[in-house]
Amino acid sequence: MAKIVDQITTEVIAHRFAAAADEMMATLIRTAYSPNIKERRDCSVAIFDAAGNLVALTAIAPVHLSSLLGLVHKLTRRFDVSAFKPGDGFLTNDPYVGGGSHLPDITLASPVFVDGRVVAYVANLAHHSDIGGKVAGSESADCTSIFQEGLRIPLVKLLDGGAICGDTIGFVLLNSRTPREREGDLRAQIATNALGIRRVQDIFSRFGAPIVEAGITALLDYSEARTRAEVKKLPDGVYVNEDFLDNDGVGDGLVRLKVTITIRGDSIHFDFTGTDPQIRGARNMPLAATQSTVYYAVKAITDPALPPNSGYFRTIDITAPEGCVLNCRPPAAVGDRSATGNVLGDVLLGALAQATPDRVMAGCGPLAGLIFSGVDPRSGEYFVDYETYAGASGGLIDQDGRDAVRVHISGAANLPIESVEQEFSLSVERYELIADSGGPGKFRGGLGTRRDMVMWSEQARLAGRGLRQIQGAPPLFGGRKGKTGRFVLNPGGNKETKLAGSFSELATERGDVVRVETPSGAGYGDPLDRDPARVVADAIAGKVSIDGARRDYGVVLRNYELDHDATTAERARLRDRKLSHG
Repeated sequence: MAKIVDQITTEVIAHRFAAAADEMMATLIRTAYSPNIKERRDCSVAIFDAAGNLVALTAIAPVHLSSLLGLVHKLTRRFDVSAFKPGDGFLTNDPYVGGGSHLPDITLASPVFVDGRVVAYVANLAHHSDIGGKVAGSESADCTSIFQEGLRIPLVKLLDGGAICGDTIGFVLLNSRTPREREGDLRAQIATNALGIRRVQDIFSRFGAPIVEAGITALLDYSEARTRAEVKKLPDGVYVNEDFLDNDGVGDGLVRLKVTITIRGDSIHFDFTGTDPQIRGARNMPLAATQSTVYYAVKAITDPALPPNSGYFRTIDITAPEGCVLNCRPPAAVGDRSATGNVLGDVLLGALAQATPDRVMAGCGPLAGLIFSGVDPRSGEYFVDYETYAGASGGLIDQDGRDAVRVHISGAANLPIESVEQEFSLSVERYELIADSGGPGKFRGGLGTRRDMVMWSEQARLAGRGLRQIQGAPPLFGGRKGKTGRFVLNPGGNKETKLAGSFSELATERGDVVRVETPSGAGYGDPLDRDPARVVADAIAGKVSIDGARRDYGVVLRNYELDHDATTAERARLRDRKLSHG
């Protein structure tokens, strides 16, 4: 097989598949109807070979891989491949039987035919902002069963020889509070796969099936070899770490996530034994979501430019006891699985910091989510606004963490203010970075954000979910924790109410203001070793206050200028105090 395809041809074929996936992604975004996809880009696409191996992936979020892993294998087990026809398309969202990781992510998979046989599959997933369930937006951390989370779709036909199956799409629309959006987004998904099929067929037509199939095999082998070579550079050893969710989705209480990573030669094993049993709320993770988090971490610390395909998965072994938070059994709720995945990202990088401190970042501030719903008085129509707000990344060995960014396995953009106010009966009063929120360190954590929204809708309801609201993100090598996040209703007035880390169906009044403050990244290294010039620059930029510069970094500023002598004395005093406290 290897003799009929050379390295250059393999590389060209790999780039053709990657380009096809990129074009599919652009099609999905440009043809989608809902703001969640056309603006926030909460969607991903993939191409598989006939055996179900991932060949190309364009993903806005690593967690989306969990809705694609094993998809083709499940499809071919459920249906007879010999009965597939050109133009068929199969829909699913269920993490237990279909091939999803939470219900709002609806996936459409289609076979690709060349000369009368299936040679590949194309797939795309899109996060639909409502597919039923107990809460508008179909994602609430306080669900206690997947049956509360929305419509469960096993693998079913949406397209039969190119014709839309009316019964299937009718079921989906009937179970959504916003059926017009659902229909528009499903049609965008259909168009995306149609484009993907044509592009994959073009590749086979250009090179011929034997060359393309040999090229795919060579590509996967190359990715595996490249990953093994990078893993082999890491020091052999056993590395253990743990961290905690501060809320199980139903109430406050620590939930342990634990990993033991064993590196031996060119292989790496992740063992999650010691993780707590699955929990009441919706922060459980299906195994596929845990796998996607591990694959992200390995790619991040070995070779970020590694082609995202099944080849590098072969180097990684994963053990996650069935029935734990990271490999839950049905009917556990899983809607907020990405919140857990982002804390799990800190657990993994914290363990790997023991092996490769120069390639990891300190703990991160995960996103916080709010879902607004109600009747828009301008149109009289019911709306659902699914919003997520960026936290921040932790500091690294040679640079500060990023302010206001998605971290680890999450992705998608904040909905622009202009879109919020045009699409929904909401207005944005404040959107800013939170000064002094970044965890202090030689390289500080990124800053969290503050956003105030005014609700003008009728019959308004609010749902929220967030983590790192009790314990801040963990630091590395002498840094300090990031700032915690919070939700507040009507901040600053006599009606101010601090909301829980997870809540749903909260009735609000016209004119109520909800504030979200997202958690920040933690620091890397001793903050007293931070270059004073960086502290001055942060103070001028408004990221660190004058008081914060002195308190956290021992840097004394006079009118935003460095007082060298006072800084030397203050740092000496703070170091002495640290020593005296052990």
